[in-house]
Amino acid sequence: MTLEKIKKPLVLIVDDTMLNIDLLADVLREDYRLGIATNGVKALEFVRKNKPDLILLDIMMPEMDGFEVCRQLKEDESTCFIPIIFITALSDTENVAKGFQLGGCDYISKPFHALEVKVRVQSKLSQMNQLSFFENIFQHSLEGILVADPKMYIRQANPMACDISGYSSDDLIGSHFDILQVRDEEDSYDIAHLLDKQDYWSGEVWNRRKNGEKFPEKLALTAVRNLWGEIINYVAVFHDMSEIKRHQDELKYQANHDGLTGLPNRIAFQLRLADALEDADRHQEKLAVLILDLDHFKQINDSLGHTVGDVLLNEVSRRLGGCLGNAVVARLGSDEFGVLLEDLPNAEWAVKVAEQINMSLSLPIFHDGHELFITTSIGITFFPEDGSSQETLMKNGDIAMAQAKVKGGNTYQVFLPEMDKKISALLALEGKLRRALDKEEFAVFYQPKVSLATGKIIGMEALVRWFPPEGGMVSPLEFIPLAESTGLIVLLGEWVLKTAASQVKEWWDEGFEVSVAVNLSPRQFDEETLVSMVSTILQETQLPPEGLELEITEGVVMENEENAMDILHEINNMGVKLSIDDFGTGYSSLNYLKRFPIHTLKIDKSFVDDLPDDGDSVAITTAIVSMARSLGLSVVAEGVEEMAQCKFLQGLNCDMMQGFMFSKPVPAEEFYAMLTEGKSIPVQ
Repeated sequence: MTLEKIKKPLVLIVDDTMLNIDLLADVLREDYRLGIATNGVKALEFVRKNKPDLILLDIMMPEMDGFEVCRQLKEDESTCFIPIIFITALSDTENVAKGFQLGGCDYISKPFHALEVKVRVQSKLSQMNQLSFFENIFQHSLEGILVADPKMYIRQANPMACDISGYSSDDLIGSHFDILQVRDEEDSYDIAHLLDKQDYWSGEVWNRRKNGEKFPEKLALTAVRNLWGEIINYVAVFHDMSEIKRHQDELKYQANHDGLTGLPNRIAFQLRLADALEDADRHQEKLAVLILDLDHFKQINDSLGHTVGDVLLNEVSRRLGGCLGNAVVARLGSDEFGVLLEDLPNAEWAVKVAEQINMSLSLPIFHDGHELFITTSIGITFFPEDGSSQETLMKNGDIAMAQAKVKGGNTYQVFLPEMDKKISALLALEGKLRRALDKEEFAVFYQPKVSLATGKIIGMEALVRWFPPEGGMVSPLEFIPLAESTGLIVLLGEWVLKTAASQVKEWWDEGFEVSVAVNLSPRQFDEETLVSMVSTILQETQLPPEGLELEITEGVVMENEENAMDILHEINNMGVKLSIDDFGTGYSSLNYLKRFPIHTLKIDKSFVDDLPDDGDSVAITTAIVSMARSLGLSVVAEGVEEMAQCKFLQGLNCDMMQGFMFSKPVPAEEFYAMLTEGKSIPVQ
């Protein structure tokens, strides 16, 4: 491919003496294209036809002198920008001043020297190029730019300033800068105060558009001074933050609300409960926490599908809101809800609320030809009688709710101290779990992580399974919460980590350099020995650090930010990668993503389930992938079960997928077979 030759600048030489023209042409022809005019009339004709980049103009000429030529060119909008250098023997101050007043930019005295001519022409053209460069920036900047005089009257406004403000250039130029400022006391600001004792300020302010709309703005103000220190201009560079603020508000809302029902999520409920406990303690008031769990919801979900299950959850949310008025209602988990009742007159009031909830939910729900019935089990616990912390109250509410389940559901149960007998049962189960670990009744299964770019397996997640000697498999949904609540999860988690690291090291030795992700539970994260435990396992198994990834939840990170930061940085310094599991269901704080050494986000299955048909799920998933991209993070989509979901995620340039569409969690030997066979999915 041949590049077009760049044209040299065109210089017009105007002089009535051919000797002078020849001398100037000899100096300039190597670097410039040249035009020649022997009088002022011909010079005007040439300029209007060819628009030279610079004019060398003699002053003393017959018919029309150089001053008149300059005057006419500067009065014409199409030629006024062309720089003019006078060449003259009239070097007295009066004539020099007249030339500059008419718009000349320089002059060269006769007799001239070749080097002087060359340098002055080169200098002026360089200045013009620089001015053109800055003018292009000014005109095409994606930021609004205003230039004001020392009294803050606007003298220049670029197109983006007009687009953002809604004012035309004519509206802005000549107006005071406060034409953009809001008038209300809360959001008004004073530029002189912002720049007090300094020449630069930047920050966020509120301004208003021509239509009166207020908008958030990122503003940078600069005072420009001359050589004597006097302010000659103010320059304001600003950006409309409306879309960014809206996006931040959306993420904040998503972080604190359930994506399906729109109710506050568990984290938001816990924060609200903690605040309510402080208020109740201060004012000596009574409050109640109700924990609701839908009866037999899993069977409905499994038999009729997730779509019908989602319809039920939304209807339950609507009915709870309708019968509870101003009470705080939250979705705490899959089919679990929480209710906060503040400033109770007596305990009976909470019982009446529970009865009202059961009555409201007992009415049939009609959907797609089905008449569905749903009931709920409710646990009730009170402050201050049953506890003074949100953790204790929610735990007691769970215990009471479990007792309501034992009674057959569709009822409520007030927490009673003797319910602590449940702890004894838990201890018995703990012993069973501990014996199961000692007798090696557990196994690690592996679910592949697949690159959406290549379709190949690039990693896996390690998942623990329990196979008791009496046969069958105990669901992780049953024993993991028990292990977590009893603390056995610490020993179990260490065993899973060591087993997985040892297995993956064998695969590395055979040339399959895939990484394994292992979940860290909140209880493990609280252990002071966590970092040393990870380090020891890597040393014992000889697995390279890049072969291991640790998954944590958002709540784990946010419960103790400073402690979490120290732990995560220590793990990161080993070379072990870190990922956030179930992203979007907890805090989803941009702040911790920026501060902590996170490498990967795992999009929660609840967002993937309805792709690509549900608009909300599409918007949330797109936002998470886009945000991860801007932060330099990888993204894994969990729970991919259909090719349509996979194709949609490929279109978003999501990095990896994990789900039943490719493979369920499998024993090590089956996973190894997939590696050796090169199992993959089709890519775009």
